[in-house]
Amino acid sequence: LDKLTAALGRVAKNPRNPQYNHYMFESIAVLVRSVCSLHPEHTSAFESLLFPPFQVVLQMDVTEFTPYVFQVLAQLLEYRPGDAGLGEAYAALFPPLLTPTLWEKKGNVPALTRLVRAYLGKGAAEIVAQGNFVGILGVFQKLVSSKGTEASAFELLGSIVINVPFDAFRDHLKNLFSILLTKLQQGKTPRYVNLVTNFFALYIGKFGPQAYFDQLNAIQPGLGLMLLSQVWVGRLNTDPPLRMDAKVQVVGLTKVLCETPALLSDPNTQQVWAQVLEGVMKVITNPNANMGGGSAAASGAGGGDDDDDFEVEIGYDSQFSKLHFAARPVTDPFPEVRDPPLA
Repeated sequence: LDKLTAALGRVAKNPRNPQYNHYMFESIAVLVRSVCSLHPEHTSAFESLLFPPFQVVLQMDVTEFTPYVFQVLAQLLEYRPGDAGLGEAYAALFPPLLTPTLWEKKGNVPALTRLVRAYLGKGAAEIVAQGNFVGILGVFQKLVSSKGTEASAFELLGSIVINVPFDAFRDHLKNLFSILLTKLQQGKTPRYVNLVTNFFALYIGKFGPQAYFDQLNAIQPGLGLMLLSQVWVGRLNTDPPLRMDAKVQVVGLTKVLCETPALLSDPNTQQVWAQVLEGVMKVITNPNANMGGGSAAASGAGGGDDDDDFEVEIGYDSQFSKLHFAARPVTDPFPEVRDPPLA
């Protein structure tokens, strides 16, 4: 690692070879992963070696290197022992990460999103206490406004729902839902429909169907049921969710079926209930669903990467070079929901 950090210091002054640069950071990432995944207590040793050259890269604004640095920082942060919190260095670094100019560089967005999600997973309560949560919401609003970054916006939103205490974002929910619905109304692309319905399923899975209906019906009476029947269920038929997204959909919609007795109160809503049941069964019986595996879409529900080390293509990309060995591990937002025993 000493040799790698020395090489990083040298090439940062003149990063001419993108392939070399990429594999240098992959080498750093594989060392971090190999050691810290088994021994989280050694993460601090890696931080002490990597923080100084990383700070130089960020201060010099080495555009070729900043996405790599953000990815390795996210990896280190996730491997920190659970009781370590953010620590002073990470806490001091966080506010500058929300600077709008950083997010204007498209190559930074996936890596910055990955890093902010790592912060939320490790220290959401600290972020709220330091008054930085509203800044994350501002980043979300910026990202969701563009087709090119909307998937990253939903990754952030999913991490907020999973990690941030509900009371911290309760007052922002009306605005968040309004933003989502305005975009849905303006341009209902298949990808956006997938992203927003995955979020709805996650939200219901965490807070219950009544919370979903209350938020949407406060914007427009009957809106929750209308979206459920006219947008959400239709998506399950035309573009069924896969892997972790499939599990999240089943969890959320099963709660709608079992915890919304009002849907059985009249023939019209009974028909919607039956449509939801049919949609859930299609997801469950889809032989390609691989339910509960790595996230199929960047919805924030799973948001991991389960590519096999020997099957994925590793290398430099001019738009955004993802570090395979720093990939975010697959996380299940509903680990308590398990498959029933077959025997």
